[in-house]
Amino acid sequence: MFSSSECITWFAAFLGVAVAIVTVNLLSIILLIKNSNLRTRGMYLVINLTVVDILVGGHFTINLLLINTYIECKTVVIVRIPREGYMINWFLLYWFLLTSLTNMAVISLERMHATFRPFRHRVIKKWVYGVTISVVWVLAGMISTAISMLQLFGKEWSHTQFLWQSYCLLCLFVICACYASVIVKICCGARPQHRGAARRQRKLTVTLLIMTIVSLLLWIPYAIATFVFHTTDSIRSLSYTKIMRLNLSLLLLFYTNSFVNPVVYTIRMPEYRKALLLLFIRRQRQNAAVFHLQAR
Repeated sequence: MFSSSECITWFAAFLGVAVAIVTVNLLSIILLIKNSNLRTRGMYLVINLTVVDILVGGHFTINLLLINTYIECKTVVIVRIPREGYMINWFLLYWFLLTSLTNMAVISLERMHATFRPFRHRVIKKWVYGVTISVVWVLAGMISTAISMLQLFGKEWSHTQFLWQSYCLLCLFVICACYASVIVKICCGARPQHRGAARRQRKLTVTLLIMTIVSLLLWIPYAIATFVFHTTDSIRSLSYTKIMRLNLSLLLLFYTNSFVNPVVYTIRMPEYRKALLLLFIRRQRQNAAVFHLQAR
């Protein structure tokens, strides 16, 4: 068990990440919805991913404040819930995380279609994106339900993890295969005739590729460590405190991927950066007007 000061430090770090996830992604949602220049068909899946990240952050915050799921310290436990509540909690966790990963896989497929079939991609109807987003949520929900049912009926860890990791590996394979083909096409393909539209599509593709790579680099270490811990005895030889510190460090890194996407948008997308700047300027002007009215 950690000391009280270390417990509070971990709790503050996780709570800060949770609040950052909700705040940054909520701001991103506002910008993407209010600005028509950002609300293009190619960004519908990005908006859905942002919504998922908000839910991940909200779920994470509730876990920190109400149940002792991530930090095993008595000093930060506020409420304990029954076993059924934990099952619902884990179902939501799997659902949101799998939805996020599935959405990234669908984004990679959409970018591959935009690269190899640009003319057909431009005439895709909006309802197709709506159906696609619905399928993402339903598919992730079905896999999460299966995992939760296996846990509920007391199946071995290997059964649940086999399903979890098999689906994750499938999504990773789709992401890697799609972006690899896109990179080959961009580097070796002929220059398109409509340079303006093609340039915008390529820039969006590169931006989403960078976003995906950053997210996976933050996500994969925790997944690998969890797999190694449950399949080998090398990590188990460490003390309980060291294992917990390693687990919490990787878990903190894991959840960081839920708010790095808006950072990538700010760096890579001038339209997003301009909208963000205008939002803050407008807010400052409103605050200044209220201050002048109060001063009178």
